[in-house]
Amino acid sequence: MVAITLAIELLLMNGIGIFIRRSGMVNKDFSSRLTNIVLNICVPCLVFHSINNAAEFSMEALRNCAVILILGVLVIVLPLVLGQIIYLKMGKTGAARNIRYGLTFCHFSFMGIPVIAELFGDLGIFYYTFFLVPVRIGYYSLSEPLMTPLGAEGRKTTPGMVVKKALLSPQLIAVMVGLVFWVNGWKLPEAIQYCVKSLSSICSPLALLLCGMVVAEYDFKALMNLKYLRLPILRTVVMPALFFLLSRLFLMMGVEALLCQIFVVYTALPVASLLPVYSIKYDPDPDNHLDAAGACILSVLLSAVTIPVWYVLL
Repeated sequence: MVAITLAIELLLMNGIGIFIRRSGMVNKDFSSRLTNIVLNICVPCLVFHSINNAAEFSMEALRNCAVILILGVLVIVLPLVLGQIIYLKMGKTGAARNIRYGLTFCHFSFMGIPVIAELFGDLGIFYYTFFLVPVRIGYYSLSEPLMTPLGAEGRKTTPGMVVKKALLSPQLIAVMVGLVFWVNGWKLPEAIQYCVKSLSSICSPLALLLCGMVVAEYDFKALMNLKYLRLPILRTVVMPALFFLLSRLFLMMGVEALLCQIFVVYTALPVASLLPVYSIKYDPDPDNHLDAAGACILSVLLSAVTIPVWYVLL
């Protein structure tokens, strides 16, 4: 029943977001500004609230946090390796770059947070915040290099710049502050706690609406083509299947079931919404722009079906 409810919710909330944007209620600038509010205010509040309220501090919970961090590294490294193999096999083309990036990074905020919250509740979000730490660091450091064509000049970044950007991001600051409060058993004053809880509660619906608004920017008729299904199928079907098998091994090694479930559901999330942006920015071929945009839209639609299916199989 949870899986069916989730599928309907994903389709409805994305559909409402598409309607809001297509009807002209908001413009692209509004969506961009709302994105900043969600990422810099609502998500950090959700992160802090989940860490501070989902579980009492214990050595077992701390151990699970360490394990989920390792799993977070795996969901970057293994898809990147697979994507690189495909990239080389396809001759280092623009379409190959799209696949490599799309396998490495998914829609982990605007789709991931609502999905994890719906399926696994506050405790799921608690572990998901730690799981995303290595994911965010990888995202900040690898996104541009992965999408920059060979020989093209990308923005120069150093390890120090990547670390600084990661540590100063509101989401990771919320993780660190929340961790201090969690370990020490501290609580915010009631009025502030209520404010943080209220802001965290609107994070998931706003994120799903924004996902729909982003999708609405593209021409559906031009993108509803079977040839753009290659990456969505790899992202929402093949990847979760591989990580599902890997999770069975982790279960036999004694890893907690919830951690394995988060691990698999994450890999079933749709392609990262910035894929078309990077493709347009760095790739001169319009066909590759359509390929990226089509993969983004179709993976969102496909994931509304595949995520509930993977949840049932777990």
